[in-house]
Amino acid sequence: MRYFVEITPVANAYTGLIDQGNPATAQPLANPRLEPTTEISIKGRACSLDGLMQSLIGYQSSQLATLFDERGQLEIGQHLYAQTFGQLAANERQRLHQRDEVEVCIVTQDEHITRLPWALLAHNGIFLSTTGWSVTLSGTRPSKDCELPPSPRILVIAPQPTGVQGTLAEPHLEALEDLLSAHDPRLSWNRHLKLVETWEDFTRQVKEFEPQIVYYYGHGEGDVHRSRLDFASGPNKQLLDVPVADFALCLRNMATPPALVYVNCCLGDAAGYLGVGKQLAAFVPAVITNRTVAMIEAAQAQALALWDDILLRGIAPHQAVARLYSRLGDLHLSTADVRWLTPVLHRQYDAWRANPPTPPSRLVHDPHWHLKIDRVTQYSVVAEQTRQMLRERKPRTHAFVWYGREGEGIEIFHQRLNVELRESLLHTFVYEVRPEWPMEFEDFYRSCQDMLTEAFSVSTLDAIPARIRSKTAGASGTQTLVYIRHQPVRSPKVLNAKNFQRYLAWWDSVFAPLLESQQFVLLGVSFLVDNPANFLARVEPLEDMELHLTAFRLLDQMEKLALKDLRDFLRKHNVQLVTQHRDQILTKILTKTGGRYEQTVEELKDLVSRRWDLNYEPQAAQQATSGEDDW
Repeated sequence: MRYFVEITPVANAYTGLIDQGNPATAQPLANPRLEPTTEISIKGRACSLDGLMQSLIGYQSSQLATLFDERGQLEIGQHLYAQTFGQLAANERQRLHQRDEVEVCIVTQDEHITRLPWALLAHNGIFLSTTGWSVTLSGTRPSKDCELPPSPRILVIAPQPTGVQGTLAEPHLEALEDLLSAHDPRLSWNRHLKLVETWEDFTRQVKEFEPQIVYYYGHGEGDVHRSRLDFASGPNKQLLDVPVADFALCLRNMATPPALVYVNCCLGDAAGYLGVGKQLAAFVPAVITNRTVAMIEAAQAQALALWDDILLRGIAPHQAVARLYSRLGDLHLSTADVRWLTPVLHRQYDAWRANPPTPPSRLVHDPHWHLKIDRVTQYSVVAEQTRQMLRERKPRTHAFVWYGREGEGIEIFHQRLNVELRESLLHTFVYEVRPEWPMEFEDFYRSCQDMLTEAFSVSTLDAIPARIRSKTAGASGTQTLVYIRHQPVRSPKVLNAKNFQRYLAWWDSVFAPLLESQQFVLLGVSFLVDNPANFLARVEPLEDMELHLTAFRLLDQMEKLALKDLRDFLRKHNVQLVTQHRDQILTKILTKTGGRYEQTVEELKDLVSRRWDLNYEPQAAQQATSGEDDW
C-alpha cells in the first residue's frame, strides 16, 4: 500500500494532499501545521519545528539529550502524523494500520519540509518506521521504473585527506568486499568494484569505469547554507573541499547516470536545496544520505546492512532503509539515540527491479579462498595456540608477530586470521579492533594507553572490559576473543624492537589484568622489513621475555610462493580453475609475478573471477580452458 503526501508552500503556510496514487481522489490536508515557526510541546516545553531541526542538524548534544530522547522523538513523530495521516477518516486509518507494509512518499520542493524527520512518524506511541513503514522523499511523483543490472559496477570513494581525522575506512571497505564477493566473485576490487581516494581519480573513473552505483564514504560538512564533501587531492592527498553541487555535476554529465548513489557522510542532507538529496535526485533514481551527524560505528553498520539488502537480496532501496529502522538491535542501535534515524532516501523511481546473485555453494566455491593461499605453517601455529588458550583458559592473551618484505601478504594474513577464526571458533565471539600506532612514543606508556582507548572508543583503560561486553551482548557462546589487529609496521621510526619489547611488557602488566573471566585476546603485530635476517636477530630474543598473562611467539618469515604451494592450495580449497593446463597456467602466473604473494593472489583472483563471469562469450570460455590465453 503506497501513500503520497504532497506538501506545497503557500504564502507563510502549507497546503497538502494525500492519496494512494490517483491525484483525482486525493484528500486535502486542512492547514497542516508544519511551518518552521510552528510550536509543539516536548515534555511540556514549547519548541518550534525550525529550532528542533537546527538542534538536529547542529547535533547539539545537550539539546539532543532533552529534545530527541525517546519521549521527544515520539512527540515530534506524533505531531507529524497528526498533520498528515491523522487527517484521514477513522475507517481509512484503521485499514492503513492493518497492513504489514506501507510505502509513504513525501512529495515536496520545500527545503524545510524535506529536513523534517519523517522517519519519526508515530501513532499510538509506536514509531511506524519500526513496523514496516518506509518513508521516502521526492521532489515530484515517481513515474519511471529502475532496474539494477546483475553485478553492477560500483565506484567506491573513500578519501583520506592529510590532516583530517580518519574514518576507519580500511576495515569498512574490507568488510564490504568480503560481503559482496562471497556472493558474487565479480564484486571484488578491480573487477566490478573500483576504489578511488582522490578527486582526480574520481573524475577520471566516472568516465572510464561508468559506474552504475556510486558509494561515497568519508567526511561531509554542512549546515542550512552549504554542503561539502572532503576529498583528497594530488599526490600528497591534501584536503579539497568539494561542494556537493560540483560532485553532482560530475555524475550528471555521465552518459548514463548511476541508478543509486549513497553518500555516507555527516550532514549530507542538511543544506536543503544544496544538499545531496536535492542535488542528485533530479537525475539519480535512488539517493541515500544522512540527515545529521553520522557516527563511524553506526554509519558502517547501517551501510553494510543496506548493501546486503539492496545488492545481495534484491530488496528495493526504500524497503532496505525501512529494514534499518526495524532492525535496531541487530545494528547495536536504539531509539534512545538519534543515530537510528540518520539515513534518508530520496526516491525518483516508481518500481525497482534487481538481479541479485545466487551465491555458489561453499562446497564449490569458498568465498575467502584468496586469503588462504599457503602460509600453512604460520596459520596453524596461531590457530592451534589460540584454540588451546580458549580451551584451557590460559594464558589470558596470546601475542604473535610475523614479518616479510613488501608485497608478501603481511596484511592479507591479518585478514585471514579474522576470517578463519570466525569460521572455526563456533562457540566464541570474535571481536576485531584495529589500533593505529601513535605518531611518536614521546610519553611511551601514555601513548600506549591513548592508542588502545581510542581503538575501543572509550575514555579510560578500565572501561575496555565493559566495551567488550557491550559489543558481544546477545552473541552466542560464552567466550569472547578480542583480535587486536595492529596496522603493519612499515618503519623502525613507527616501532623499533626496543619499544616493541616495552609494549609487550606494558601489555602484560597493565592491559591483560583488566580482562574479565570470559575475555581473551589475540594480539597480532606485523612488520614490513627490507632485511628479514636483521629483523629476526633483533626480535627473536624477545620470545624469552618473562611474561605472566601473555604468551609471545614469533612466526616464520612470510616468503614467496612456489608452484607446489599453489597446486596444494587449489586441491585443498577446491578453487574453480582449469585443470587441463593448470600447471602451465600457474607457472606463467609465477613467472609474471616472480612468486610475490600479493601479485600472485591478484592474478589468481582475476582468473577465477573471469571463470565465474556468466556474461563472457563461449569463445572466451574456450580460450580460458585452452591454456592459450594471456597468461
